[in-house]
Amino acid sequence: MLATSLKNVISMTALANAACRNHIMNCMFLALGQSLLASGFSTETTRSKSVTPSASGEVVTKRIAVVGAGAVGSYYGGRIWESLRDQPNADVMFHLRNEHYEHCTKYGMDGETFGMELCVLLLLLLFLALKKIFYSGILPQVTSYHGNFSIPAEELLAYSTTDEMAEAVHCCDDHKYFDWVICSLKSTSLDEVPSLIEPLLSAETRLLVIMNGLIEDDLIHFMRERRKARGMDGVGCKAIYVSIFFAYKCQRVLDLYGLHFVLLSLVCSNRLAPGKIDHSYGGKLVAGVAYSAEANSDRGKWSPSDKEAIVDLFSPVTPVPFEFDPNLLRGRWWKNVWNLPFSGISCAMGGITVDKIVNDPSLRRLAYKVMDETIAVANADMVNNGASREELLGEETKDEMMALSDGMGAYKPSTMLDFHARKPMEVKYLFRRAVDRANDLEVPVPHLETVVDMIEYYQRLYGLF
Repeated sequence: MLATSLKNVISMTALANAACRNHIMNCMFLALGQSLLASGFSTETTRSKSVTPSASGEVVTKRIAVVGAGAVGSYYGGRIWESLRDQPNADVMFHLRNEHYEHCTKYGMDGETFGMELCVLLLLLLFLALKKIFYSGILPQVTSYHGNFSIPAEELLAYSTTDEMAEAVHCCDDHKYFDWVICSLKSTSLDEVPSLIEPLLSAETRLLVIMNGLIEDDLIHFMRERRKARGMDGVGCKAIYVSIFFAYKCQRVLDLYGLHFVLLSLVCSNRLAPGKIDHSYGGKLVAGVAYSAEANSDRGKWSPSDKEAIVDLFSPVTPVPFEFDPNLLRGRWWKNVWNLPFSGISCAMGGITVDKIVNDPSLRRLAYKVMDETIAVANADMVNNGASREELLGEETKDEMMALSDGMGAYKPSTMLDFHARKPMEVKYLFRRAVDRANDLEVPVPHLETVVDMIEYYQRLYGLF
């Protein structure tokens, strides 16, 4: 009897608690909906905005397209927009990749709830935030140690396809071409770049590519082949610049009505997650010329106007320290003296931070050996391309990179983050291409090749292509 009564009391209590929880959840959802409606939230999508003449009636003299507006693309593109915001004769247009839109509909309220009311609430918050951020056309706010900024929806020129961007410009009465296209994607998407940017290019367009790895030769080849298939010569633009930026550390944070959810920690060019970008550390942006129509070269030669153009682009962007590198090949290899040993060993060891490498005697020795081999390949490659003895890398480069790594602490290279997240890894252009170059030049790199073989094992094991 007592047991039956107790069971009834527990059942009634559970029902009461469930009813109470349901009532609370309903109230919270209702309040959230009212709050969102009060703030101007709408379920209508804004996939693009029209390019309109300036209020002053002045002719637009500068158009810039940002393709691949992830963490890095949004930061640099946003900083350029910020520097040109008060100039009525300039437009900065952003291409937001379609998967951002698809993600909202695929993983919104239909996502798995795990049977927990809190998870339901968090998923609802995430879903509505994604809708608000990406469907209302608002570029996430960027917090930065160089100063915060955001782009209001009414000022953001956002497009879901590059064809839409090109059509918007071609329909204008003036300046029917882009002066600059800034492309920031992972090197795993390199073969997609020519078709993606083709609608935006013209004989007057300069292309800045912000990517990791030794990508310039293949990029130029892909662009030539695409045009050749259409019966055209050349690469279709005035110049191609490739960046050599060392490290930008960002953190994606979803900020909604006082609640902060850290979604993913980013280094360098990881893709943008819905929400806010926190730019917490960075080095200077360095870029060099990979192709110049004026210099008639795709081997790093350039004209004075090529240098002047990119310096003029970034000179008003004061939060971004910029440097023009007259020797792109040297700059690429200089970066590889850090990337190949430290990003490489990090991934080869299953995903460890930089401090584990520099503080372990065996791994530190291995890092030195990989740096020695990298410098040997770099110098052979530069000599093969006509570099002088003064341009070659020396022992000081190795010492510089080790000193830098000693001060990094538990730094997580972007390839390590991709590995842990089981995302496609940039193995081909970050690692394997350096080994291929060494083999072509008959420079032995046994330690580097072993590290790359181990990374490729993990890539095959988890299908991270």
